[in-house]
Amino acid sequence: MEQRNTIQLRPHRKESDSPTGFFLFHGSVIRGAFVLIVSLCIGYSAWPNADKNRKNAAKSLAQEIEQAQFHKVYVLDFLEPSGSRTEKGCLFASTFSTNLARDAHNFEVVNRIQAQKQLNELHISPQDIQRPEMLSKAAQALGADAVLVGTATISPTEAKLLLSLREAASGKEVHSMDYHEKLEAAFETGFPAFEDASSHIYYFPGLDGISQPKCIYCPNPDYTDEARAKKIQGNVLLSVSVDEKGTITNARVVTNPNDGLTKKAVNILNNWRMEPSHDLDGKPVPVRVSIEITFRLFN
Repeated sequence: MEQRNTIQLRPHRKESDSPTGFFLFHGSVIRGAFVLIVSLCIGYSAWPNADKNRKNAAKSLAQEIEQAQFHKVYVLDFLEPSGSRTEKGCLFASTFSTNLARDAHNFEVVNRIQAQKQLNELHISPQDIQRPEMLSKAAQALGADAVLVGTATISPTEAKLLLSLREAASGKEVHSMDYHEKLEAAFETGFPAFEDASSHIYYFPGLDGISQPKCIYCPNPDYTDEARAKKIQGNVLLSVSVDEKGTITNARVVTNPNDGLTKKAVNILNNWRMEPSHDLDGKPVPVRVSIEITFRLFN
């Protein structure tokens, strides 16, 4: 099974919840019958190989940036070959931008959300910035001497990126890279992503300085009698929205090991309270995340 970037949540419990009074998270006995692990998967799905490959690709690009002696880099939206802007292309652009920033030693990476706000003020669209004269104008406004341009071809099973590191002033290509990634079904749990319609900014938790939502009160769902009797176990994977108030809405079932357990998992979300994600200015923003609830029997 794929592994995602996660924050492990300690579910809210009362002493009365268990006749034994014995709890060990990631190995807890709850009501003497089962082990329940609750994971909030933040932002986007990244199974082991994909996460490693993304980071390795960004590390390789960071080395090229340093070798070219660039001082500040802006990662543009990764557009489709047709020039269209998509949420998935923007996700990969934000992923590479965030990973580059983590690997940067002798250069800076322009925050993509802050950059989009500046470009909006200059009335420069993602398509406009592809033109050399507009690219130079935008880079100058952002203080960037290099840009990473990407073309993204994304199907339900695969993402193909053609990346080009360019000198901002002239548009001259310094380095190019092909990046391919096989996509798992869980990749879709991050979509549809939230977009600020007025600014055309996508909010991806854990990327571009957007914080991850946090659990304030997350009680456990109950095991059903039928599932306990039949010794049914499994993972319920949900895609949900967390709004500016921390309210969970628009739950979508991705994996369903058992109808009864899945219904319990979905219904318990009505009782959860979350601290919402925030942007760099401390403003709460809506995001879409994955929630995985794992039901395990304890013998």
